Amino acid sequence: MNLNNGSKLAALALLMATGGAFAQSKKPVSSSKEKKPIVASRSQGDLLPVDANVIIGHLPNGLTYYIRKNTQPKNRAELYLVNKAGSILETDEQRGLAHFTEHMAFNGTRDFPKNDLVNFLQKAGVKFGADLNAYTSFDETVYQLPLPTDSLNVFKKGFTILANWAGMVSFDSKEIDSERGVVLEEERLRGKNAGERMQRQIFPVLLNNSRYAERLPIGKEEILKNFKPETIKAFYHDWYRPDLQAVIAVGDFDPKQVEELIKQNFAELKNPAKEKPRLVYQVPSTAGTAVKIVTDKEYPYNVVQIYVKHPSTVSKTKNQYLQDIRVNLFNQMMNARMAELLQNLIRRIYLHRQATAVF
Repeated sequence: MNLNNGSKLAALALLMATGGAFAQSKKPVSSSKEKKPIVASRSQGDLLPVDANVIIGHLPNGLTYYIRKNTQPKNRAELYLVNKAGSILETDEQRGLAHFTEHMAFNGTRDFPKNDLVNFLQKAGVKFGADLNAYTSFDETVYQLPLPTDSLNVFKKGFTILANWAGMVSFDSKEIDSERGVVLEEERLRGKNAGERMQRQIFPVLLNNSRYAERLPIGKEEILKNFKPETIKAFYHDWYRPDLQAVIAVGDFDPKQVEELIKQNFAELKNPAKEKPRLVYQVPSTAGTAVKIVTDKEYPYNVVQIYVKHPSTVSKTKNQYLQDIRVNLFNQMMNARMAELLQNLIRRIYLHRQATAVF
C-alpha cells in the first residue's frame, strides 16, 4: 500500500485550532536582583487549545472518535481508522505481518467477503489506490476512506467498512496465499532500489540497534512466504482492539448523525479478555559519534549526511509550538543557503570547464 503520511498529518492536524499566530517578544528586564520562583505553567506555556468545532468522544470499549464538519469540498467526507499498532509490536515470527494485515483488510471481512468491499466502493466512485488507501508504519496502521455524502446509503456503509476493518477481517487461507505474491513483489521492488538497500544498512546505526532497526514494516521474505494463518490472526487479535483505535471523520455532513453512526457500528467491538500491554519502545542515545560508510554500485550520487539526534517530543503547549516554528524556519533557511552554495559551486565548475575547453 502507499505510505501516504501526508494524509495522516492532514487528518490529525484538525485536532488543533487553526488561524492563531504567535509572536515572540523580548522579556522585560527586572530591576530586582532577587531570584523569583519559576511558575511551571508560565515556563511551559499554555496548552494548545483543541478546535472547538471538533467533537471528541469515547465509547465504553475504549475507542476514541474525532468528528469535524467541513463543508468544502461539498458533499465529500474523509474517514480514517487509526490503529495504534504497527510493525514494532510484531514478534520474531510475525515480522511483516502488520503490513500484511493491512492488505488482508481489503481481501474479505465479515460483512464484505473476498472482493465485495472493493467492488462496492468502486461502484460508488471510490477508486482503489487513488482514493481508498492505507499505510503501515512502525507504530500505527491507518486506513483512509473518502466517500460522497450525498448518497446516504454509501455514506452509512462507510462506517460499516471501518468497523469491519477494526475487528472483523476474515483471513481466509486462500486469500492469504493469493496475497503473498503481492506483498512479496512489494518487498522485491524495494530491494531493487539502491536507496532502500542503503537505508537498510544505515538504520541499525541511526536507530542504535534498537527494536525499530529490526522491525521495518515490509518484514522478512522467508516469513512472508511461509507464515501460517494462525500467526497473522494472533497479531490481529492482540492489537486490533477498540482501546487502541480511533475513528476520524471530517466532511460535509451532520456531526450528530456521524456520532450516532460510529456508536452503532463500533459499540459491538470488544477487547481481548487478556490484553497484552501495549509497550512503548525507545531508541537509546548513542555515546559519542557514530560513522557509517555505505556504498551501492547503482547509486548515482555521493552524499554526506549528518544527523544530530534529540529526544522526540510532542508539542502540547504554545511555547513548544513556537519552538517547532523556530526549528522549521532555521532548517528552511539553512537548506536555502546550502542550495545556493551548491548552485554557485556547480556554476564555477561549469565555467572552469568551458574556459579549459577553449584552450
